[in-house]
Amino acid sequence: MLLELTHVSKSYGAVEVLRDVNLQLTAGERMAIIGPSGSGKSTLLNLMGALDVPTRGTMNLDGRDLSHLTENELAGIRNRQIGFIFQLHHLLPQCTVLENVLIPTLTGHTTDADYARAERLLERVGLKHRLTHRPGELSGGECQRVAVVRALINQPKLLLADEPTGSLDHASATNLGQLLTELNKEEGVALVLVTHSLELARQMPRVLELRDGELH
Repeated sequence: MLLELTHVSKSYGAVEVLRDVNLQLTAGERMAIIGPSGSGKSTLLNLMGALDVPTRGTMNLDGRDLSHLTENELAGIRNRQIGFIFQLHHLLPQCTVLENVLIPTLTGHTTDADYARAERLLERVGLKHRLTHRPGELSGGECQRVAVVRALINQPKLLLADEPTGSLDHASATNLGQLLTELNKEEGVALVLVTHSLELARQMPRVLELRDGELH
């Protein structure tokens, strides 16, 4: 089992956002989580990504109990084992496409293999001709594809996408959804996708719904 959440709840003060969530995700699996605004989808994704800790319950990633790790250990897991894609691409405007993709490798020593992987993945997503361009010279769909490659550069086991098509037009959103599905298979990375788009969710073999803090 790659990821396992057991009786996980999350509260902020007196407000309980997630209630007794149980979830298992196997290596290479892909799934979508849907639900109305305010249902706790982003909170759940933050917990899965070790960006936050539950109020109650346990979370295990690749056999490790995240609640027993130090902040430095969690940071290492976020960098090496988890890739993040957000609704906004969060690219650094002063950096080129290639430089943006390589940012996660800077915590160690960026190698020739990192450069080769970055260039290969950028070619795979149709951006080979954009390596030296900066984000301001790209379309929204192109920027989000750069963000996808950045999330994959360290060969994570888990890819978390929070409304990745929310700021894109329909054609770009459709293309990105197809790309994520293809990369899930090609890279063998598990994919959890939070979305309001039922069209995008239907591309996932497994769809869960958050309602009133509970997972169905």
